[in-house]
Amino acid sequence: MTGDASSQPPDNPQIDDTIDDGEKVNSTINDQPVAGDITWRDGDVPFSPHFGDVYYNPKDGLAETRYVFLDGNNLPAAWGGVENFTIGETGFGTGLNFLAAWQCWAQDPNRSTRLHFVSVEKYPLSRDDMIRAHQSWPELSTFSKQLTDIWPTETMLPGIHRFVLGDGAISLTVLIGDAITCFGDYDGSIDCWFLDGFAPSRNADMWHADLFSALASASNTSGATLATFTSARIARDGLEGAGFTVAKRTGFGHKRDMITATLPATPPNDVGLKPIDTPWFVLPQSANARPNAQTTRRTIAIIGGGMAGAACAQALKQRGCDVHLFEKKPQIAGAASGNAIGMLEPYLTADNAIMGRFYEAGFRYSHRMIKRLHTAGLVEAAFCGVLDMATAKREQERHAGLMERLPGKPDLVKPLDRDDASTAFGMPLPAGGLFYPNAGWVNPPSFVKALSDGINLRLSTEITDISDDASGKVLTDQNGVAHGPFDAVIIASATDSAKLSQTAWLRDYLQPVRGQISTFPESIVNQSNDTDQIRCVLSHKGYLTPARNGIHVLGATFSRDDTKTDLRDEDHAFNIAQLANVLPDLASRLSPIDLDGRAAIRPITIDHLPMIGPAPDYDAFLAAYPDLDKGKNYARYLNAPYHKDVYICTGFGARGLIAAPLAAEILASEICAMPLPLEKPLMHAVHPARFIIRGLKRRQIAV
Repeated sequence: MTGDASSQPPDNPQIDDTIDDGEKVNSTINDQPVAGDITWRDGDVPFSPHFGDVYYNPKDGLAETRYVFLDGNNLPAAWGGVENFTIGETGFGTGLNFLAAWQCWAQDPNRSTRLHFVSVEKYPLSRDDMIRAHQSWPELSTFSKQLTDIWPTETMLPGIHRFVLGDGAISLTVLIGDAITCFGDYDGSIDCWFLDGFAPSRNADMWHADLFSALASASNTSGATLATFTSARIARDGLEGAGFTVAKRTGFGHKRDMITATLPATPPNDVGLKPIDTPWFVLPQSANARPNAQTTRRTIAIIGGGMAGAACAQALKQRGCDVHLFEKKPQIAGAASGNAIGMLEPYLTADNAIMGRFYEAGFRYSHRMIKRLHTAGLVEAAFCGVLDMATAKREQERHAGLMERLPGKPDLVKPLDRDDASTAFGMPLPAGGLFYPNAGWVNPPSFVKALSDGINLRLSTEITDISDDASGKVLTDQNGVAHGPFDAVIIASATDSAKLSQTAWLRDYLQPVRGQISTFPESIVNQSNDTDQIRCVLSHKGYLTPARNGIHVLGATFSRDDTKTDLRDEDHAFNIAQLANVLPDLASRLSPIDLDGRAAIRPITIDHLPMIGPAPDYDAFLAAYPDLDKGKNYARYLNAPYHKDVYICTGFGARGLIAAPLAAEILASEICAMPLPLEKPLMHAVHPARFIIRGLKRRQIAV
């Protein structure tokens, strides 16, 4: 509930601002409190010195939340009988509003099938502070524990953080940043709003007209409601200006009035044509529907039994779908996902560009998922840290830029000089670098196996055709056997994704890359020094991992347009040569003829971002947008034409571990009409149609 234009803790004028601040835990800059720091009042009530207010009503914050936000939005009645219901909030704070809504939903026998909560927060509380604040509401302890168990202990960087709770029935999406920017970039189909924050008299920027417009744009086209504790004119006028119909209601406790509001549904005839800048990225209309809770269970086919396919299967299974996974090999994880060790390393950039933002989001999503599965004994992994060593000037400059962007965040990344880097790694190194303490390695086959648990597997089945019948999508395999019908199909078969008629155009934008890893026994490491022991993953131009079952992994080659998977001595020699640049003594003990290893093919795209989203109808796209190079009169363009209920999930290259799980969450959310786990710019950046649109704009595609 903190931030500049983000929402703040509700004003509580009954609190005497002259009382002592209590336990001090905040810092100051030029004698001014730092935004985001807190002190404690009345034992466990958090107070913001910067904004001069408590985070909730200390007398009865839970009762106020129920009266203002739940009753004010006609909950629980509003979510009855629908499959998905989404609450939007301006200011997550301690999570009180979320916990109250979750408890109300859980206790309602007529609740929606799933509940989604989307909230913005500029200055998220730490896990320890959240746990302490929650002590004020023992009746919420069951829900509080689930939330705090998955709440990050490390710094939460700006962007969207998606959490799954309640055995998959609850999704919490926290947007870290300014409220206007975050909701302006977010398409969440919000059904009702909790407009929380400081009083307008204390933080007028929070109640800006741009925020109300952003909330209206992020609302469900079927209409939305809103409730807030204030009745100030700036709020009434701003909401009315954004299209809300505003009414007053008796306020809680000492407050005379509060506001409720409704946003009317978008007329159906306004949905077909979108006067927006990017109609080609508008998702299929079915993704915006609000199906009834009694909707028949969706049956989904997934083509491809690697990490991407298995992650999609698990995400859809969590949403109650009947999932069928087709794999042409006799086992899952038979291609690139079959390597014994994969690096779980964040991809952080100094400039915070689109690519870096996407992979940052992907890493944190994968990290949480893998850690949970590892704790449950289902995935083999080690969070030993990754040391990204910088030997060249360019790498050192990149590291310096990253640390300038992320200063003072040792829980995420910290610079190490040569001596400290050598200590962290376990052997003498020629240079220092950046250390990522929460990173490490994963055994991909165990991850794929855990993700595909409980899924209907169809092995040794190569799908050669996707067609339609009256009931849905029908798949035909290499033997002419038909499978289906299915409500939707996800194509997640790496470079083979371009072999189907609906996606044949992908061959111009997907490139196969051969990667060979080398393996050797850990006894080689300590031949000359019994104290040498590799303790973390070393990332340089190649990489070297700690031992797993007595075996180290050294990698990897990167050979474009090579689709052979035979083991090659020359590729072992390349890996050894890469190692020799940083650990020459160890490299000298390795010989290509003595190494084992594995080769696999990975698909990359020309812009190094994956393709995630509905499958464009290529010819229809060309017909719909024939003159994009001639101007920006987008209002007359139709929304994007797609192959109905066909989706693409491919192009991960060597970053499948930090991208495929998030990609699966994106597709499952699209297919099941749920709030998306990324903001619009990132959704557009990974949309498969981006290549067609770029080609048309640059006159690289003939119409």
